[in-house]
Amino acid sequence: MAMEHRESSSSSYTAGVAVLAASFAPSQSDSMYYGGNYEAVVGGLQWAYDRFSAGASWAYYRLRKNGDEQYGVGDVSVNAQVALLQQSDLQAGFVGAVSVPTGNELIGFGMGHTMLMPAAYAAGRAGRLSLTGSFGYSRALSSGGHVHGMEPLVEPMNMSELTWAVGAEVAIADGVRSGARLSGGVPVGAMLGTNRIVGAVRVAWGTGRVDTGAELQAGIDGDPFTLRAVLSTALEF
Repeated sequence: MAMEHRESSSSSYTAGVAVLAASFAPSQSDSMYYGGNYEAVVGGLQWAYDRFSAGASWAYYRLRKNGDEQYGVGDVSVNAQVALLQQSDLQAGFVGAVSVPTGNELIGFGMGHTMLMPAAYAAGRAGRLSLTGSFGYSRALSSGGHVHGMEPLVEPMNMSELTWAVGAEVAIADGVRSGARLSGGVPVGAMLGTNRIVGAVRVAWGTGRVDTGAELQAGIDGDPFTLRAVLSTALEF
């Protein structure tokens, strides 16, 4: 989620790319997979104007599971955001995302159905410290190819869940920042699912219009993955 305060009312565009590598272990609730790994290249484009922003992202994966190697695209994700409260050190509003089932759900690249993912967010700054938080609800529009647990393997979610995230970041010096965050999902409704918690530590640095970050993520609960490393960079123009 792009929860950043914008001082200018002019339009801007941001193009970004991320590379990631992850390992996963056998799930305690699903014996379909045993240990494996995957890598991906994720491209994205974001537009912003005053209180509004919108964007899209898409990933291409290499996945090794059950002794087999597969390549393919994931689900396309589009998002939109509006800041209802926007001050120098405080911002709050709503963000909504939709994923389109372009990834192969049988391999583990996609959900197999459209997902709606609205959420409310807040972000604030106090000196060098920045805090963010969000709470939302994600829901599948149809049952698709799975009705239990989390899918897809490369970006697991429940078909109906409450989502949450909290994070903190500290500005160190010369555009360098470091921080940590927790995020997760809690299954709700009649559809069965699995509670999910992910923890992450991050360092980022910016020079001019370029911002680069490195993040190490760990699956704490729900077997989303064992470890995942992400390196990303973005150019605003």
